[in-house]
Amino acid sequence: MRRNILLLILVLVICLVVASYFGSWYDRVDPQYGGWITSKEDAMVFAGFILAYVLLVPFVFKLLGIGSQNKWIGWLVAPVFLMYIGYNWKLFYIPIVLILIGFWLAKLIRFIISKFNPPANA
Repeated sequence: MRRNILLLILVLVICLVVASYFGSWYDRVDPQYGGWITSKEDAMVFAGFILAYVLLVPFVFKLLGIGSQNKWIGWLVAPVFLMYIGYNWKLFYIPIVLILIGFWLAKLIRFIISKFNPPANA
């Protein structure tokens, strides 16, 4: 469990680093506007953080996680689903696609690693 918490912290740090990149991409799909509290850049960074989070949680937990990975992924991503349903349900496909990409990338990397590592008994 301690390892999974450390992986969550790793995901959050990486999300902070790449949030502006994902936010600029998301601004093309759904234009972000500043409010009376935040500027447009802050809204883009928040949207990018959410998208990076949805991509990286399944990727990191499937690649490096231990124990009940699917439960961790489900509980960590569920609030984002609820937010998208409440915010704009027409864009609900975006987090689903990002989660699938995260799963597939982790699976591909694990497959490649398994092909290059010989069995221990050989």
